[in-house]
Amino acid sequence: MTAGLAHDIGIGVVLATGLCYVARLTRQPVILAYIAAGLIAGPHMGFGWIHEEKSLEVLGELGLAFLMFIVGLEMNLPKLLRSGKPATVLGLIQVGGCGIILWFAALSLGFSRLHAVYLGVTGAFTSTLIVVKLLSDRRILDTTSGRLVLAVLIIQDVLAIVVLGVQPNLDNPAALPILISLSKGLGLAAGAVVISRYVLPRLLSLVAMLPEVLLLTAISWCFLVSYAAIRCEFSVAMGALIAGVSISGLPYALDVGAKIRGLRDFFVTLFFVALGGQLARPSGEVLLVAGAFSAAVILSRLVTVLPALLLLRYDARIGTLATIDLIPVSEFAIVIAAIGLKLGHVSQDLVTVVVISMIATSTFTSYLARVDRSVAAVVAGLLRRLGIRGPDAASEAANAEHVPARILILGCHRFASALLPRLKDRTDVRIVDFNPVIVRDLRARGFRVVYGDLSSAETLEEAGIHEANVIISTISDDFLHDTSNATIVRTVRRLNPHAAILATAERRNEAQFVYDAGADFVLIPKISAAGDFAKFLAHAEAGERDLMKTEALEALRKREEILD
Repeated sequence: MTAGLAHDIGIGVVLATGLCYVARLTRQPVILAYIAAGLIAGPHMGFGWIHEEKSLEVLGELGLAFLMFIVGLEMNLPKLLRSGKPATVLGLIQVGGCGIILWFAALSLGFSRLHAVYLGVTGAFTSTLIVVKLLSDRRILDTTSGRLVLAVLIIQDVLAIVVLGVQPNLDNPAALPILISLSKGLGLAAGAVVISRYVLPRLLSLVAMLPEVLLLTAISWCFLVSYAAIRCEFSVAMGALIAGVSISGLPYALDVGAKIRGLRDFFVTLFFVALGGQLARPSGEVLLVAGAFSAAVILSRLVTVLPALLLLRYDARIGTLATIDLIPVSEFAIVIAAIGLKLGHVSQDLVTVVVISMIATSTFTSYLARVDRSVAAVVAGLLRRLGIRGPDAASEAANAEHVPARILILGCHRFASALLPRLKDRTDVRIVDFNPVIVRDLRARGFRVVYGDLSSAETLEEAGIHEANVIISTISDDFLHDTSNATIVRTVRRLNPHAAILATAERRNEAQFVYDAGADFVLIPKISAAGDFAKFLAHAEAGERDLMKTEALEALRKREEILD
């Protein structure tokens, strides 16, 4: 490594690190900090501190390869097959619908047909890195909209493989070249899968006890498939993605992915720093076009995602939340644009438009996500005024056979999923949940379920709260939005003063609020878990740890879960 390259890497990494602190404080995606570091240190728009752009770009490509390899490792094919009809339909509608809308938008902005194709494709995909970070920060990964969005992102990862396969022929979109390209891609994927199924398991099992060799073997596999992809006239990114997918089902995949993440994060930082350093100073016209294209991206999500979810019988609130989360243009768009620039398909101005649109849509979403519940409530109200309604709680309740519900369970989350097997033979149990997938699954298992908002007094009345003797709120405040267990308990107590009310809380002070609201018993999971640990401690000190293990395993064997 030359002194100049070491200097450039050091400048890029140190500046990116400093800007990451700023991004953290302002709650912005760190990718924006990486690109900003390149802009500041680059020769075109910054101070010219980075000189060896090409060398930095090569190192950045390693980061891209590792990024795509880990995306492939995490692309669990059985999980993809279980993602179901809603995610598959929504993923296809978003990518297809947004791609067409943005293609027309690009043509209207004066781009050529090939450039319009690139803008349509790049704008159609949603950023996995940014969206997962936003969902995690808001603690809604395990909500209805969160799970749906994650499933859609998995579908998009699969579509990304197709895009990478046909990209070399986008400038000559004749049927035969594209067919040849797809055949090569299928052949490459098939070869990788065959080797990973019959050769790699034995090879990796030999070095499973040697973590360093296991890691080197996996990285070697990544580079071998990437080299094969280059020979087939595909990108390194596509080869790395196929390499990851091909071994994602092996028992070593998670361990390999965990070990490579450090390398990936370092080199991905260099990739985005190099990208920022290569961006030329945009003209006023390019900025206007980028702004118009960003607005078109946001509009395309609104006219594809929200209507699709309403047709799939999701509530307007969930549809709006998913629409907001699926707005950010993907980092994969930058990959496509960068590859297109190398292939001579697109200009530097188009790459600049894509990067600016990713920055603009990511920033817009990060701010909109802070008020997403309020926005969802406004949109749901507007749709109701227009006569557009999602699944209606009253009609859902009317469809359930009218047997008085003596036990009313509010929300079917982890606690309720473990509780329901003990109640499956009872006919006087009714469940209220806001997740249409859970509602459908529970009905298929014979449970009486009402679709509706747990915090809505109207929903609770339709569900028969006045007839219930016991009411259980099973979802902790960490997964409730615009309401809390204390608020729900207060509403329930007002509607049914005589029922026994059970609720949950994660912390002691929260439990006190719920008791003050009128609960008869508040379950605090960590306190219950502490009792189990204390019991084990007593057995262990008495030399009876095998007894408790036997009892625990027997309990697990008998344990039933309604939902995974």
